[in-house]
This record gives sequence, C-alpha cells and structure tokens, in this order.
Amino acid sequence: MQEPEGDWPYEGVYRVRGEIPIGYRVGGTAIVADALFHAADKDASPAVSRGLAFVLDKLDDPLMAPSIVDRYDVRVWGQAYALLFLCHLRASKGGGDLTGKIEAAIPKLVQALAEEELRGGGWNYAGRRAPSSFVTASVTQALLLARAQGEKVPIEVLDRARRVLEEARQESGAFRYSGAGKSKNRTDVLPGSIARSPICETTLLLLGGGSAESLSSSLDAFHEHWEELEMRRKKTGTHEGPYGIAPYYFYYGHGYAAQAIGLLPESARKRERERLFKAILRTRDEDGTWNDRVFPRSRNFGTAMIVLALLDDSRMAIPAK
Repeated sequence: MQEPEGDWPYEGVYRVRGEIPIGYRVGGTAIVADALFHAADKDASPAVSRGLAFVLDKLDDPLMAPSIVDRYDVRVWGQAYALLFLCHLRASKGGGDLTGKIEAAIPKLVQALAEEELRGGGWNYAGRRAPSSFVTASVTQALLLARAQGEKVPIEVLDRARRVLEEARQESGAFRYSGAGKSKNRTDVLPGSIARSPICETTLLLLGGGSAESLSSSLDAFHEHWEELEMRRKKTGTHEGPYGIAPYYFYYGHGYAAQAIGLLPESARKRERERLFKAILRTRDEDGTWNDRVFPRSRNFGTAMIVLALLDDSRMAIPAK
C-alpha cells in the first residue's frame, strides 16, 4: 500500500486545495511505519525507511509549521503521531542514517504542540474554541513519551491537559467530544463515546488522575455498545446516526482499547485481550486487512491500528507523568 513518495496517507473527506492534507499524509505514514517497525521482519525495513524519510521531509512543509489560526486544521494530528513514531525509533536506535534528523525533529515537534495548545489547555483540530477530549489525549500521550526521553515538556501543559479531560468526563463514563461540563449533545452519551473513552481514561491515569475502575468500565462500555460503532463502519458521511459517530473512530477505538488493557491488573488482561481479539476478527476483510472507511486507501490506517492493537502491550505503553 505504500505510495510512490514513500507515504501511507490517511484518506478522509477533508481536502486542502483538493488534495489530501499534509497532516493526514504525515500522521497516516507515521502510524503505518510505526506498526511495521514494531511488527514486521527485516524485509519491511526499506519501506519503514522510506516512510521515515517522507515524514522528516514533510515536517518542513509550511502547512506543518505551528499554527494558532482558528480553523479546521489536522496538522496537530500529524505532529502528534510523527512525534510518537520518531520517539519510538530513537528509543530503539532504529533511525539509521537519519538518526541526526530524528534528534533534530523531536524537540521541534514538542515545541510546535506546546505552541498550539488552546488557551486553558488541550488541543483540537476542528478549531480553537474548545478542546477536544480525544485529540487532547492523543497529543498528551505523545508529549509524555517525549518527556520521558528527556525533552522539555512544560509540566503546566500536562496539568492543563489533565484538567481538560477531567472536565470533559460525564457521570456515565462518556467523554464530551469537545468542551467541558455536563452535556446533552447526542455525541456525548456513552454509546457515542466508546471509541474515545478508553484513551481518555488511560491518559488520565498516566497524568495521575482517573482510576482503574473507570478504565475497566470504559472497556466494558466499548463491548456493550460495540454494535453502535459497527453501524457506522464503512458508511458515508461523518458524524451521523443517533450518536453522531464518524466511521474513522472505529479502528482508532480498537487500538486504544488494546492500550487500556495494558494498564489493567495482570489478572484481568488475558480475558480482555481475548474479548478484544474476537471483536477484531469480526471485521477483517477477505484480503486480510481492516478498513473503516469507504476509501480503499484508508485500509492502511485501519490495518496499522489493528496491528498495533495485536502487539504486545509494551508497544503502546506510554510512561506516566
């Protein structure tokens, strides 16, 4: 699935000047290359190297520079997953001839994400009026990993991220799609939140908040309401249906459900892994890949998220604050 420039672009409906935005190309490539780096044998090394070169090159694109313009802009997604990928390579000494460029890019990404933090904390790619819970959780995890490797991540940024997630949490265990406080929106009830609740609960634990009980409940809710998520897989449109679920949360949710399992007591992990594995097999396509969109190209993202979910818990482990 790798494309001529070395990328694995994530494809959705959003376009910039008629093209897949560079944030989707960088973020999608980082996720797929990360999955191959951790899961494949040496035969995949040339593909990973080409993906790495693409990511490093496109981080210098003007549309990947830090921006605080109030508009729909997915660069923060590309920056966060590029940071995760590069930190994993650095930790594993897997950068080869590009090690120096990796070392130079990581602090720039940390600085960019710090600059793009919203006033009051958190991040969003749909504007700057209110933080999004799942975007905040994703970015925070990348910053936590970088901080554990010695990068200068302001503790105040992480403290504000924790507050954003705590204020987004509803009594039901749902997390608001965006904003804070109690919500009556259809997207903010538990069936509409199951793809983001596990990552939000996991990130809260890593930040020193949350609880093991809430984390476990988020996994129970994921399976209890899984059919609501499945109803939107491979469907057109975005936030539709009774709970406003977009198809692109499907495998994102499975990947972070797997991560959450790694923070459970060891005695509970086997059962949860088996339960998630059964769900994963239910949606595998005949060619052996996974795709939650109507676009053939987006199976690279879906398959990579599932590969990451199937790996040992240590792959998706993020150090606590």
